[in-house]
Amino acid sequence: MVQIRKENVRVRIEIAAEALFAQSGFRKATIKAIAQEANIATGNVYTYYPNKMTLYKAVITPEFVEEFSRLTRNRINAFALSQSNSHTPSYMEDEAGEFLHFLIENKLKVIILLARSAGTEYEDFGRKYVQDMTTQAIELICEQSPQVEISPLLRFMLEKALADSVRGIVSSLEHFKDEELILKAFAAGTAYHLGGIAALIGWADRQK
Repeated sequence: MVQIRKENVRVRIEIAAEALFAQSGFRKATIKAIAQEANIATGNVYTYYPNKMTLYKAVITPEFVEEFSRLTRNRINAFALSQSNSHTPSYMEDEAGEFLHFLIENKLKVIILLARSAGTEYEDFGRKYVQDMTTQAIELICEQSPQVEISPLLRFMLEKALADSVRGIVSSLEHFKDEELILKAFAAGTAYHLGGIAALIGWADRQK
């Protein structure tokens, strides 16, 4: 007998998978648990997705990953522009607002991509993401403060600061449910990390 696939069931499966991937990680989440979360029989999941990896790829798509990376690049460039214009960036304007709304609207996907994708093609995404941000930050430092030497120590400290900021993104999205509190947490975290990075650059400049 041919089983009829229903779009609403597919959506329920993906919503359940997204929640459990974010909570437990790809490796620990099971098809059985996803089926229970979606309130359907375990066998029904396999009607729509032959295995857990196929389901993961339906939740975390290449398009989502590219959009997340694009918004991050735009956000870093916007910070650089605001600094050069002596303008204190609002956390809800232009690229900042776009980036934040994307994080909030896709909070579970962001948590999965940055911290819960071990065992998938994106298991190293978080580390590479920090490295890419570090490279972009160094390029901007070279443009705006060419007198600063980009030493191995400075590069290491910048990467550490940016890794801390990524952990802060994940923690804020996990901890806060209210959108306003998430925005405030991001604003506080950004002020903290930008202050630290500015201090690092100032320290490096004094080492000449």
